[in-house]
Amino acid sequence: MSPVVASNSNRDIMLLLNSSPEIASMVFDMSKAKRLYVDERHKHDIFILSSKNKYRDGHFATHIYENNKRKLVDRATEEQLYDFLFNFYKKQEEHPKTYSDTFELFLDNKRAKGLSESTIKEYIRYNGFISKRIQEKSLSSITEDDLRSWIMDDFIKRNPKKECLKKMIQLIKAVFALGIRKKFCFEDPTLDILSEDYYKYCNLDCKSNEEKSFSVQELDRIREYCLQHIDNPHAVAVMLSAETGLRAGELVSIHKTDVCDGFIHIHRQQIRVPKTKDNPLCFKEVEYTKNERMNPRGGRIVPITQKCQDAIYIALALSGESEYLLHHPDGNWLLKDSYEAYLRRICSRLGIQTSNNHAFRVAYNGRLLDANIEARDRCLVLGHSIQTNERNYSFSDLRNAERVKETLNLNSGKSA
Repeated sequence: MSPVVASNSNRDIMLLLNSSPEIASMVFDMSKAKRLYVDERHKHDIFILSSKNKYRDGHFATHIYENNKRKLVDRATEEQLYDFLFNFYKKQEEHPKTYSDTFELFLDNKRAKGLSESTIKEYIRYNGFISKRIQEKSLSSITEDDLRSWIMDDFIKRNPKKECLKKMIQLIKAVFALGIRKKFCFEDPTLDILSEDYYKYCNLDCKSNEEKSFSVQELDRIREYCLQHIDNPHAVAVMLSAETGLRAGELVSIHKTDVCDGFIHIHRQQIRVPKTKDNPLCFKEVEYTKNERMNPRGGRIVPITQKCQDAIYIALALSGESEYLLHHPDGNWLLKDSYEAYLRRICSRLGIQTSNNHAFRVAYNGRLLDANIEARDRCLVLGHSIQTNERNYSFSDLRNAERVKETLNLNSGKSA
């Protein structure tokens, strides 16, 4: 390796440091100030790079966002990396922040607060609807008219649902709120933009809970298909989901030790995380379920019915060794994205319009209703609140309505 030649600027600094203690102290303070400046703005980890390239191996490295893309940067020493970051952020602050710049900072803040990567992914998806013209404008130059024009001339033409419109406007408001806090702009053009002003232009069609569910006939067809493909762990996962109503992330995280004494202990889930060198698949397992993320309580138990037991026996017979009940021949767990993609392909082949795992949860809740299981117990098994169950899972049971009609007729006859 050739010797490192000090740059002119480095030689100048060395001369200054050697000239007097006072100047050395000033240079030290300047370096400290640079570090404080960078630390206030840079929210990504600084780490030692492990590279096959011997000239980069051992460098100090981190990630930055440039032109809306995540980029790895590295320097030979930590001081050099801080110098680069200082100049990078200084240059950024000398130029007006665009909407896109502020959105990236918004994502960084959310990640720093521990927001799930699935929610981050949803923010990115919604942000993709915003026109390039607005994305590239400086935040301070975007007006209320700009946003209203985009909503009416672009977004509304996508025929969004009310909830989609509401989330879209909430996201824009949050980006501008951050921009004001960071002094990228001083006026908020979203103050008078209310989602309810645009509801009348939205797609107001709303599926009933019955329409969101697989029918009994559809469940039978799906099961019959999967029984013909039991060597595929995804097919076995579909069968097990139909018999338990588990969320996709919970389903693929079941360990063999979680199956015991006629129940499945559900206390883990697979979640999305940022891609790293050690985790290129972007998923990891956590010891809590969706409804217990903020307050873990040990999970819940799901009863094993006969059909559920049949699916478990098939899962235990899958080739390969693994701690997971559902796994590939090499022992690796299933990814929930690949499982959900497989389910969509099955439904497409069978001509079934509903094609998401949530439809199994709604159908399972319907079976619990048919068995006259009380709302509280249904929620314990499915893992959500009573309000959520009644709003998003429970059918408008026609048989109950029939019983109400008969009771009213009987009472009417007595009063006559």
